[in-house]
Amino acid sequence: MHHYRPLAAVFLLAAPIAAAAQDTLPAGIWTNTEDAYFAEEEGREKPATVMIEVGADGRWRAIDAFGAAQGEWQAGAIPGLSARADGSGWQIGASEIRRARPFSCWVSVRKFAAKPDGTPDWTFAGNLTSFDQGGRITIPGNGEAPDLTIRLRNVTWAKGSRNKPSLVLYVHKDDPERAESYSWASPDATLVGINLRWMQGSCTRTGD
Repeated sequence: MHHYRPLAAVFLLAAPIAAAAQDTLPAGIWTNTEDAYFAEEEGREKPATVMIEVGADGRWRAIDAFGAAQGEWQAGAIPGLSARADGSGWQIGASEIRRARPFSCWVSVRKFAAKPDGTPDWTFAGNLTSFDQGGRITIPGNGEAPDLTIRLRNVTWAKGSRNKPSLVLYVHKDDPERAESYSWASPDATLVGINLRWMQGSCTRTGD
């Protein structure tokens, strides 16, 4: 099967910030997923992908949307990191980065073949960790069921949109960019789920 992995995180080059400022960036996963998603719609150049994990000890490393490390842990300032001028958070270069919240998910997929009695048979995968700023999980069917990927975003729409921010759970089957389907909840929800008859699953927030 194919694991759809985006390009490794790319950091915009700029002068490193002072160590004292660097220490204020909390531990967790930080991405520019939302800033990048609607950039072109807002008339801005789409920024390079940024996905980083900051440890409790202040060290950091690049990751991909699956949470896999794309480099070694590093100490010192993150290149290009600075506080946003309006005091609303952080940016790398000119691109806003946001701290992701961790989630634990489960997914069940209907198998191609039914049970001997003719009733549907299902796969199950649980305790799948992800995050709500573009995090992805691939669930292989191992030839018994369709391969699929789920994705989580805490969507903030383009400026001028009347849509409200939402926590969105996407299901990808054959296309890593265009979802097969999706469901949504309030952006502060602790649980989001989906049932498409051939698959079902949910993700529960496990931290702030």
